[in-house]
Amino acid sequence: MAVGYTPTYQLICQAGGQLSYNDDTAMFTLSKLPKAFQIAGSVNANWSVNAVCGDAQRAAAIAVNRLAETVERVSAMPEPAPVADDSANSPNYSWPIFPHPKGKEFVDFDEDLQIKDIVNATRDGYEHVQLVKRYSTCGMGPSQGRHSALATARIVANATGKSVAQTGVTTARPPFAPERLGHLAGRSFYPARYTNMHHRHLEAGAQMLQAGAWFRPAYYGPVNQRDNCIAAEVNNVRNNVGLVDVSTLGGIEVRGPDAGEFLNRVYTFGFAKQPLGRARYALMTNEAGVVIDDGVSCRFHDQLFYVTATTGGVDRVYQNMLKWNAQWCLDVDIANVTSAWCGVNIAGPKAREVLSQLCEDIDLSSEAFPYMGVREGHVAGVQARVIRVGFVGELGYEVHVPQHAGEALWDALMAAGEAHGIKPFGIEAQRVLRLEKGHIIIGQDTDAMSTPEEVQMGWAVSNKKPFFVGQRIIRELNKEPQYRSLVGFVVDDPKAPQPEESHLVVDGDRMTGRVTSCNYSPTLGKPVGMAYVPPGKTEPGSDIVIKVDGAPVAAKVVALPFYDPDTARQNL
Repeated sequence: MAVGYTPTYQLICQAGGQLSYNDDTAMFTLSKLPKAFQIAGSVNANWSVNAVCGDAQRAAAIAVNRLAETVERVSAMPEPAPVADDSANSPNYSWPIFPHPKGKEFVDFDEDLQIKDIVNATRDGYEHVQLVKRYSTCGMGPSQGRHSALATARIVANATGKSVAQTGVTTARPPFAPERLGHLAGRSFYPARYTNMHHRHLEAGAQMLQAGAWFRPAYYGPVNQRDNCIAAEVNNVRNNVGLVDVSTLGGIEVRGPDAGEFLNRVYTFGFAKQPLGRARYALMTNEAGVVIDDGVSCRFHDQLFYVTATTGGVDRVYQNMLKWNAQWCLDVDIANVTSAWCGVNIAGPKAREVLSQLCEDIDLSSEAFPYMGVREGHVAGVQARVIRVGFVGELGYEVHVPQHAGEALWDALMAAGEAHGIKPFGIEAQRVLRLEKGHIIIGQDTDAMSTPEEVQMGWAVSNKKPFFVGQRIIRELNKEPQYRSLVGFVVDDPKAPQPEESHLVVDGDRMTGRVTSCNYSPTLGKPVGMAYVPPGKTEPGSDIVIKVDGAPVAAKVVALPFYDPDTARQNL
C-alpha cells in the first residue's frame, strides 16, 4: 500500500512546473517553475526542520526580490543560500512492492487494479505510463492517482526494464480538489431561447415551459384552470381554428445536384423522385436501425429541399448529415437554418378561411393545394413557405417566414381570425391533439431500442431503394418476431386513475411493457394513450393491465388513430 511520499505536485505542474524522479533517493523533485512561483518544504524534497526553515527563507527572499523588480517601494532581500537537508536517509523506499501469497496486490483502490493489471497492460504493448493509464484506467478514480501514481510508475519501470526517472508519471490535470456533488447534479444555469412571438404569448396569458433550450407556451390561462384551459384549446382546434407557434422546429436546407440522393440515404423513405411542390414524411434511423428523429421533407426545387426536424433533435440530425456526407462526398450543401426561420401552424376547420385573407399569391383550394403540398409566396405581405400538414389531425397549414417577421405574422393571423374565433393553443393541447391522431413523439414514444416496425412506422420505410442508414439491420430485425409493439389503448372506466408516462404494463407480477403517452381526450371523453406491449396483446380488443400508483387499471387495445381514422378532417 505505502510506497513512500509523493509531493502534492498537481497544482505546480498545472502552473508549468516539471516533475522529475531521482532513482537514488526514490523521490520526486519539481523544477522549471514559472518565474513568479516558489515552493518550499517537503514538496521541494526537504524533510528536516533546518532544511524546511532554510528553504522557506530562500523562497520568501526570491519572492520579495521578484516583487522589487516591479514595485519600487519594496526593497530587495539578500537571498539565503540553499540549505542542504541533513536527514540521514530518504523517507522513501525504492521498491517496497512484493508479491502477496494469495495475490490481490491492489495498486489502485478506486479502480480495483492490481499489480498484474498494470503488468498485463505493458505486455499488451502499452508500455508508456500515459498509455497504461488510458488502457487500465489507473489513476482515473476519485483520488486521481494520489495513492497509485508512484506505485504504477515503479511497476511499469520494473516491467519494461527502465528506471522510474525514464518512465515518469502521468500528467496532472484539473481539477485539483474533488468536485462537489452539487456541481455534478446539474446546471445552475440553463440556456434560454425565445421565439420571435414570445412576448405575444405572455400578453395572451401563456404559462411557459422550457422544452430543450426553448421557452414555449404550455397553455393559455391561469394555473388553477390548467386542465380546463387545455381542453378548451383542443375543442377550439377541433371545431373552429387555432394557432400554435412552431418556430422551435428544426429547419435544415439541403441544396445541390445530389440533394435528392443524399436524403434518400439518410432517411428511410424515398426522396430521389419526390415531386416538386410536395412534402413527404421523413423518418431517420441510425446504423442500428433505431428511430432517432422525424420531420417532413419539402421539395421546392430540383436542387433544394427544406427538411424539418424535432426541436430537441435538429442539432443531432445536422451533425449526422455532415458526418455521413463527409464519407459519401455527394455534391450537396447542408445548412442548419433553424434560427433563420420562424413559423406557426394554423389548424382547424376554418383554417383555410382565415389564411386565405392574407395570401396574395397562393391558391389555398384543396384542388390547387392538396394535403402534403408545399408552396412559396406571400402571407400578410411577407415572403413565406407554406406546408399543408396535419400533425393535429385537422385541416392545417404551417407558415414559415424569416425570423424577424414572426411577430408580424402572428398579429396578422390573429387579426384575420378574430371574426372566426381564432385562439392560440399551447404544446399541451398540441400533444393531446397529436395523441388522438396516434402520431408519435420521438424521444417520448420511442427509446434507444425502438425500430420502425415496433412503433408501427413500417409504412415509412422504403423497401425499393438500395440503401439507407440502418437498412441492413432493419431488414435482419424484421425477419425475427417482434418482442414488443407500440399500440393505442383506452381506459373506459371513468372512475379509474389515469395512467401516466412510464407506468408499467403488467401481467400478474411480471412487467411486460410501459406507457409512453397518456392524456384525457376531450374529443373522445376518456383517457387515451400509447404503450409498448408484448406479442399476443397487440390486436385491437386485447385487454391489458396498467399499474397506476400500485393499483391495477384495466385498459383495452384499440386501432390507431383514435380520432378520424379515415383522415377526412385533414383532407377538407
